[in-house]
Amino acid sequence: MNSMVRVGGVFVLVGSLVVSGGASARPERCETIAAARRAPLGATVTVSGTVTVPTGAFDGGIAVQDDDAGIYVLDSLGASYASGTRVKVTGELVDSSGLLAIQPSAIEAAGRGERIEPQHRATGAVGERTEGRLLKLTGTMRGPLVDDSPYGFKLDIDDGSGPVQVFLYPGTGISTAGLVDGARVSVVCFSSQYEAEYECDPPSAGALKLL
Repeated sequence: MNSMVRVGGVFVLVGSLVVSGGASARPERCETIAAARRAPLGATVTVSGTVTVPTGAFDGGIAVQDDDAGIYVLDSLGASYASGTRVKVTGELVDSSGLLAIQPSAIEAAGRGERIEPQHRATGAVGERTEGRLLKLTGTMRGPLVDDSPYGFKLDIDDGSGPVQVFLYPGTGISTAGLVDGARVSVVCFSSQYEAEYECDPPSAGALKLL
């Protein structure tokens, strides 16, 4: 179950991006991650943004977000990027078990990125429209904590708008103490997808709190 790996030419001008899905595709210029997300699978894209999920939290990849949208990058290419780092990523758009992601060919660090504030959302609103973004959810656990070793633990929370799965990866160091049916939880998490199920995955130990 849940791991993030579970989870054409390119021309870059200042402030702009050209995306191509192949020799027969019409080049499409993308200036934001949101625009890159609209490109077809197989297209090569270049995006810039702030790291919201650091290397090692879920696996060897990272998540990147700008003002408009976010996306997962499946591999750090041997480097390690901390949350808050600004990066430029070039790679191919792929479907990773339902999650739109970039298989990178190049990643370049570019100093400190803009602060990304998690967006408050209802638990029932987590889905395709939020995928790739950093969210803040508050809800009550419905059912027990489920051990999905060796991948991690999962739980469902609901604020009355509908349940969403929260997945806890071992790399985050999140404690499972107190996570029982009926517990009130606040979580900052990466809006993700695994196959047909949407979920939200906290990227660090302090991202999940009992209320």
